Amino acid sequence: MPQARQRWSALRDAKITEIYEGTSEIQRLVIARGETGLR
Repeated sequence: MPQARQRWSALRDAKITEIYEGTSEIQRLVIARGETGLR
């Protein structure tokens, strides 16, 4: 059972990281577009 919990934790953490990185990328694009005047 502990191995299954570790696997679940690793998958959960990977997904959270993926979501966070995607959010950061979107924020960078929004800021860049605002700075350059692009829409």
